[in-house]
Amino acid sequence: MQYPGYNTGSVILSEGKWFPFRIHNLVQLQDDSWYFVLQDMNGMKHFMPAEYYKSHGFKTGDEISCKIERINCTGRIFLEPKHPCYNEGEIYLFDLVSNQEKENGRMLIVEEIAGNKIEVPLCGNKNLDINGEKKIACLVKSIKKGIPILEISPNYI
Repeated sequence: MQYPGYNTGSVILSEGKWFPFRIHNLVQLQDDSWYFVLQDMNGMKHFMPAEYYKSHGFKTGDEISCKIERINCTGRIFLEPKHPCYNEGEIYLFDLVSNQEKENGRMLIVEEIAGNKIEVPLCGNKNLDINGEKKIACLVKSIKKGIPILEISPNYI
């Protein structure tokens, strides 16, 4: 979906596509949160919360690739930078931390490279035998706020 309000330069920013951005600055706003100020190829500036991307190693002057996650009705653009270790649609081995029964079903808790614990639902894989496993193959479905959204790899089942 394209928004004419962001057709101010030679490139139209549209949802679901990747674009280069330069990290112009790091600022603290009135909400006491830190934000990266990113500049697109049209010269427009956008805010991206810095809190979610501490482990990415971004610094002022870096050029990063970001996916336009969505553009809301006021024209605010929500960006998700390329993860330094994981790509959407690829399979990786994650450290298996625990196996828990929750109200919404059985969950595996895995740890990603930055130390974040991620719940992976077993859904239709209730008979999956993971006893003694230290690592489990997971498919990165998407990445939100710097954390991969995972599912058990179809190759593992």
